[in-house]
Amino acid sequence: MRRHALARWLPTLLLGALLLYLVALPLVFLAVSSVRPSGMPLDPGFTLAHYAAVYGAPSFWRLAADSAVFAAGAAAMALLFGTLLAWAVERTDMPGRGVVRALVILPMATPPLLMAIGWAMLLSPRSGAVNLALMEIFGLSSPPFNAYSLGGMVFVQGLSLTSTAFLFLSPAFRNMDPSLEEAAMASGAGTGLMFRRVLLPLLLPALLAAGVFLLIVGFVVFEVPGTLGLPARIFVLSSQIYFLAADPPGGFPLYGQISALALAFLALLFLLGLLYRRLTASASRFRTVTGKGFRPRPMRLGAWRFAALGGVCLYFLLAVVLPVGMLAWTSLMPFQARPSWANLSLVTLENHLDFLASPRVFEAVANTALVAVLAATLVAALATLTAWTTVRLRAPASGLLDTLAFLPIAIPGVMMGVALIYVYLTLDPILAIYGTVWILVVAYATEYLSFGNRAAGGVMVQLHPELEEAGRTSGAAAWMVLRRITVPLLWPAIAAIWIWVLAHVMRELAIALMLQGRDNRVITTLLWDYWQGGEATRAAAVGVWLVLALLLVLVLWQALAARRGRADA
Repeated sequence: MRRHALARWLPTLLLGALLLYLVALPLVFLAVSSVRPSGMPLDPGFTLAHYAAVYGAPSFWRLAADSAVFAAGAAAMALLFGTLLAWAVERTDMPGRGVVRALVILPMATPPLLMAIGWAMLLSPRSGAVNLALMEIFGLSSPPFNAYSLGGMVFVQGLSLTSTAFLFLSPAFRNMDPSLEEAAMASGAGTGLMFRRVLLPLLLPALLAAGVFLLIVGFVVFEVPGTLGLPARIFVLSSQIYFLAADPPGGFPLYGQISALALAFLALLFLLGLLYRRLTASASRFRTVTGKGFRPRPMRLGAWRFAALGGVCLYFLLAVVLPVGMLAWTSLMPFQARPSWANLSLVTLENHLDFLASPRVFEAVANTALVAVLAATLVAALATLTAWTTVRLRAPASGLLDTLAFLPIAIPGVMMGVALIYVYLTLDPILAIYGTVWILVVAYATEYLSFGNRAAGGVMVQLHPELEEAGRTSGAAAWMVLRRITVPLLWPAIAAIWIWVLAHVMRELAIALMLQGRDNRVITTLLWDYWQGGEATRAAAVGVWLVLALLLVLVLWQALAARRGRADA
């Protein structure tokens, strides 16, 4: 009896210990540091002065308001554009829908950092190419746009998140049974009434889930606020934490204030994460695919077909063509210059040759590849084990394991970086990985575990357990069933998780910036250093090569998804 109980609890104990170490321990250190006078967790003393300094400052309410406006504005813009894009592609007869569906990954190949840099080059008040062109054409005395503003931050972040919103909403539009709309219209309902009484209730769970997820992302991202907000002294949660750690007023990182600031926002983000989890868990109640009666038919747009295609092209122009085109142009210039026929004579490959020949760049590329591959492998393995333990084995305390694996979704990258600084400075005599690539691997494996767990768990639920039951009936142990049956069935999902994490580690900046040391520079921190150091042309060259690498990875991801779709069919 005791042996059976131990066998049931063993997966929970082993996996729980690992998740507690990866997820809970950094948060405990973060909480303890907020009440230490020095801000370091193991130093003596107790104080609430850090909370008084943060929440008693008049600037806190401005920070909270700007953070809320930025997150809500970017989420609303992405949700609006993503909804229109998903509707046009999945439910209308717009020309080129298949091509648009395939090209929707292109904005994901443009990291938010590069999109922000590209739009800074286009809409800078002093040297932005678009501003200069508009002032010249219309005789304006001042630039009409300013990328270095809260509105500019919302605009760029909204563009960056639109493709994510599309991926959330596209299945909901694709799986809606048009017979429900026909029944409503046959009953005399007009377009407005049909939308309110039929379409909106069916789409509401997907819209709410996507909206909450985008809101969480808006609170945790750093790249756009760091690139466009810091120069204008416009702070949101993530950029304020970075500022207090990297460029504090007194010259020494204000770790106690960072922790005190982080904990309140962490509580808010955790509540949003729980709401998102609840919304996605209940989404199955709103399925409308009804077997033989399901007949997906596109809505006829008539004369508006090409207008809809024009709107989609405008989005790709804003999200990809203009910012990446500006980066490509600048990478070919000896100095930052706006596109013109006259400046074509200045074209040079010097920046790209420097990228290919620089030992500094080679080191950053090698570190990026190593960290991305290891982190993606760890996430895929941990996600598979967690999903198997919680969904298939239904081990004791499965709910706790699932919550721990989901919690990182609510932890901003800068906050994760600070928490790991506490942990590994404290453990340095025992586990000396601070300042190395290994701390980045741990950080990224923790940060992206929530995505991997949700993806693997979703596929695990869809797999019928009969093959695994047959394996156990034949005498195979649980681990043998996992290795010989479950993993092969999950392999397409595991590969998709691996590629998704690989791409996101390659483009992530906040964690790498917070944990940057002499020996663990990666390609995004190198790009950031070039941009912040005024070397715009070198930053642009690095950005172009990064976009090409990400595009290759995402094409592989798309091909794998298409192959999986054919296998499922």
